Amino acid sequence: MIDCTEIKDETYVLPVWKINQIIVNTIGFLSQEGYYKEGFDYKNIISKKGIVIKAYSDFNQKNLNELQKVSLSLWNDGLCLIFPDSKSHKTCYMIAYNDNKTPAEIMQIIFHEYAHIFFKHTEQSLNAEAEAILFSSIATFLMIAEQKLHICSFINSQGGTDNFLEGIKEGLMEKFITKEVS
Repeated sequence: MIDCTEIKDETYVLPVWKINQIIVNTIGFLSQEGYYKEGFDYKNIISKKGIVIKAYSDFNQKNLNELQKVSLSLWNDGLCLIFPDSKSHKTCYMIAYNDNKTPAEIMQIIFHEYAHIFFKHTEQSLNAEAEAILFSSIATFLMIAEQKLHICSFINSQGGTDNFLEGIKEGLMEKFITKEVS
């Protein structure tokens, strides 16, 4: 279970069925986008969905502080905004992230904020934060594992598998057996 005890000194635990659902959704999203393919760019994939991604350094501090107040996220390293365009009346989405973090942390922040959009969160809540934390943790893990171990590339080179988790296990075992893990 996911325990979000650091959020406003409150505790929220995701039920097991929800955890399973988020795992399947995260793997499905990344697999559908081809995260294992050479040159995959997670920021570009998210941007192609009509979501503006900006670094904190792109804002003046006063504007950033105001945006953080209306963000769907409950933490300060990233923000997620959903707002209507005043001219077209279409829904606009923006993710901003603290660009003073490491590349892996930035990836996790962006996936966290994207999860709020992906799951159609409309307000700040412990449930929304727990879902976003889990989505971003899984997405970041899969991205880093693929970058370091090329597990899905291995699975695809072997003709694929009907069972994703079995494929990951086979891919990891192959890397450990051939001692390709650095």
